[in-house]
Amino acid sequence: MEIALVTGSSTGIGQSTALHLARTGFHVFATMRNPLAGADLLTIASDEGIEITVLPLDVNDVDSCESCIAEVISQAGQIDVLVNNAGIGGGGAVEETPIEVFRDLFETNVFGALQMMQLILPGMRERRHGTIVNVTSVAGRVASPSMGAYVGSKFALDSITEVLAAEVYRFGVRVALIEPGVVLTPIFTKRDERATPSDESPYREFSERIGHHFATKLQNPAMPEDVAQVILDAITTDDPKLRYLVGSDAESLMSARQKISDEEWVAMGREMTLEEFSAIQSKMGVDLS
Repeated sequence: MEIALVTGSSTGIGQSTALHLARTGFHVFATMRNPLAGADLLTIASDEGIEITVLPLDVNDVDSCESCIAEVISQAGQIDVLVNNAGIGGGGAVEETPIEVFRDLFETNVFGALQMMQLILPGMRERRHGTIVNVTSVAGRVASPSMGAYVGSKFALDSITEVLAAEVYRFGVRVALIEPGVVLTPIFTKRDERATPSDESPYREFSERIGHHFATKLQNPAMPEDVAQVILDAITTDDPKLRYLVGSDAESLMSARQKISDEEWVAMGREMTLEEFSAIQSKMGVDLS
């Protein structure tokens, strides 16, 4: 039985991934800052007779990371799969977003994931076996206005992951990026109000565009279970890839971005109505349904 450690497992993608992996034969260590938040997860596991152990983990605390990994190794002997899912959302215009918001997002979304990778990699490298899956976002490949802090953190983790994949290839360690579009998770209820633009903000229009996009896509979003299935595929496939887009909106947005120049993309920042912007997106083939 392979051992998987999943971060950010109390809700959403992390919870679904923990359950999905356990149902397919993994012994899953589902981690979260407050283990009490894992009560529902443990109830489901008990009812289904699957192997899930809940452990405390704050990816922003090195002592917590070291203690968690030591406990998994003490109980299971090794870690075969790391799924870095813990992350936070937020953003706003670059000029108006407090530096503290940038730091908070990078601390969790980049340094938290990086810390876990550095702690787990020596064992995987020595055994010449293991898989690291980093859950980022299509926002880690397509930079949209009003999301600077979030986009920046995801771009950073994306590039670090690509570098790591090449570095550990010779050691038989697999590395994958999961890049969802809009997924129905609690992240949309946890927006950092410090980055919310005022009605007088000169960048208000960009926030309205993003808000409209999310509101539209949340009428028919990808589900956490969809992402969990892609994560399982990335771990178990005989034909691994570095990147896996999840959701029709992620695929169409990536395709549209690849068809136009950087200058054309930047020029989308010109003044226009929401209707004009939506019409341009539709013409580009971005899935707005």
